Amino acid sequence: MKVLLHRGRSAAAQNRNALTEGPIFSSVLWFTLPFLLSNLLQTLYGTVDTLVIGNCGSSSGVSAVACGSQLLSLFTFLAIGLSAGGTVLVSQCIGAKDGKRAAKIVGNLIIDFAVVSLILTAVSAVFSPVFLSWLNVPPEAMAEAIIYMRICSLGIPLIIGYNIVCALLRAMGDSKSPLIFVAVACVINIAGDLLLTGVMGLGVTGVAIATVVAQGSSFVFSLIVITRKGMPFAFGKRDIRFEGKTTANIFKIGIPMGVQSVLINISFMFITAIINSMGLSASAAMGIGDKIIGFTFMPQSAFSASMAVVVAQNFGAGKMDRAHKAVGYAIALCMAIETLCFLVCLLFPSFMPSLFTNDAEVIEMAGLYMKAYSIDGILTAISFNLSALLNGCGMTAFNMAQNLIATFLGRIPATWFFARMAHTDLFLIGCAAPASTVMSIVMLAIYILVNRKSEGRI
Repeated sequence: MKVLLHRGRSAAAQNRNALTEGPIFSSVLWFTLPFLLSNLLQTLYGTVDTLVIGNCGSSSGVSAVACGSQLLSLFTFLAIGLSAGGTVLVSQCIGAKDGKRAAKIVGNLIIDFAVVSLILTAVSAVFSPVFLSWLNVPPEAMAEAIIYMRICSLGIPLIIGYNIVCALLRAMGDSKSPLIFVAVACVINIAGDLLLTGVMGLGVTGVAIATVVAQGSSFVFSLIVITRKGMPFAFGKRDIRFEGKTTANIFKIGIPMGVQSVLINISFMFITAIINSMGLSASAAMGIGDKIIGFTFMPQSAFSASMAVVVAQNFGAGKMDRAHKAVGYAIALCMAIETLCFLVCLLFPSFMPSLFTNDAEVIEMAGLYMKAYSIDGILTAISFNLSALLNGCGMTAFNMAQNLIATFLGRIPATWFFARMAHTDLFLIGCAAPASTVMSIVMLAIYILVNRKSEGRI
């Protein structure tokens, strides 16, 4: 059988990207930096859509893109969360130097998520009007939101496939190649937005088409790179087959991670529905605020993604002390960055929203929204990285449980309560996020401490 994606590399070459050796701080920093830059480009990717439609279109277009993007993210994060089960298992196999099992997991991932992505595409395209109605999308923006969501639904298999390839590369310790893929997609998306919407005046349709083309280009590029780069283990056509036990193991870890991602997005959708019911200006302000806050959340998102890989490799290698130190460094760095972001949002709340729109009311409301979520940025610097520690150990069930509790007993009730207060505003509604994150931190800390004392697994 001909071996694919394997060049017979030397042991030194195979261990080139190992995260189980060398100085911890520098290893963590240099491995995470491409994650951070990738997140920056991905956030810029989405922000350009809002910038272009906001300056070349209308507030209804901004609301349509914001609502459609949020629903599409729900489907994408579900699939990515499910596939993360495979990523954790592959990382653990690499740490344990078990190439045969790693190849079997990769083969199952390919089949499992080809099916999952097609199902999600069909559901998203057919039921987009129903899903958008649940968000209380303003009537002025509904038609454009449906168009945006249906076109972008075609890109779901592309973005899922791209993310699986990137996850596999990162599991092998390569965080630089995915950065290049994102850069390619970002350039294509910006050029497409400017051409189709800015020059040709296609509005939301132009933004959606540019997004799908960019996603397809990055996926094809990622396939070419991973084929040429090869893997640190033999992988052939015979490995690409469904095996119930392997798929069950992937989903045993992946389902809690997928549900966790969905719950987080559902809670944000709940907030979106409440804010949309406050009118078009509030809906547009939330859309702008989310894009800006997305930048402030990049550090912890990048570190938590990289920490899951670092912890998984060290878990497989039996070096959990090293994993603990890496997570500690990640928390400290994230909190320092998020504190600066909080100060900027607090002292200059109108500056960044004014780049997206000239509507004074929308600018003021977006500034209030950002102030609340910048508080959550500091808190999620802790919760995201503690969750990454559990995910890397394959202990994803508790992460799902604590997110269920924080979402349904914290974020959603708090949002409902703040929304019903007299003279409420977007700052009060936004405060539901940090309130629920505090609950997560307490639960995560207690669980980790108890398990370290009783079982010593973490």
